[in-house]
Amino acid sequence: MRARSVVALAVLAALLASEGCASAARVASSDSFAFPIDSVRTESLAPGIVHRSIRMATGPWAIEVLAVTLDRCTTALAVKGVASSEGRERTSVLLTRLADSASVLGGVNADFFSFTPPGVPTGVLVARGRMLSPPSSRPVFAVDSLGVPHILVLQRTADTLVPFHPIEAVGGRPVIVRDGQVSTEATDTNAFATTRHPRTAVGITTDGHLLLVVVDGRQPSFSVGMSLAELADLMRGLGAHEALNLDGGGSTTMVARDPASGELRIVNRPSDKAGERPVGDALAVVRRC
Repeated sequence: MRARSVVALAVLAALLASEGCASAARVASSDSFAFPIDSVRTESLAPGIVHRSIRMATGPWAIEVLAVTLDRCTTALAVKGVASSEGRERTSVLLTRLADSASVLGGVNADFFSFTPPGVPTGVLVARGRMLSPPSSRPVFAVDSLGVPHILVLQRTADTLVPFHPIEAVGGRPVIVRDGQVSTEATDTNAFATTRHPRTAVGITTDGHLLLVVVDGRQPSFSVGMSLAELADLMRGLGAHEALNLDGGGSTTMVARDPASGELRIVNRPSDKAGERPVGDALAVVRRC
């Protein structure tokens, strides 16, 4: 079934390459998929930044995607909201607060975090070149001084990081797509990997474009979530050559700017009954020019 799913999602990626309602209609009417595609809704948030809402009847799955062309005007920023590694806040609040000083187009929750002390990321956090939490053995999404995105493991040497000191970095686990293939970590048999949960992921395409993706879950009539292997298949189908799983479950949140009003809004359905969960950090997309 997974092989058929990969083929189906590869077709989906090709169809998503074109913009607007016409592509959504072709996806919805296509019989080439291993499972039904209800709809794909596309809206442009700014030049080179597109938000897509994908609905798949099998699952069912509700998927939100921010596809971003990184350039001199558009970049990704790690967001903590305070000057230390401690503290938790909702993703929407973190991004709204950032919008006071930057043109925020959207973003997602980022790293896993501890509850004692509260909100400390489990991996490295670097914001504007300043390291707020140190690296661990876990992988990270990082942006170097040239604005190039990477997924890798960083190590600390005195007050700097190697193989390079990033301008921005957030942690996650595990790497689910490596060199265009589903990773062995994604196909692990532990419950974290095999159980369908709400998921958040970041991906990098072969040409260096950025994909921020959330899959809602724990809502049987709406979206059941994905295993890590299913998430890896999705990321590959959307064009990711490398992809990293971020914190999921009740933390899974995507925020995007409304093209009409300019307001930041939550575009997915967080699974906690209390609503959006406070998190340790977030990953934002901002426009600088």
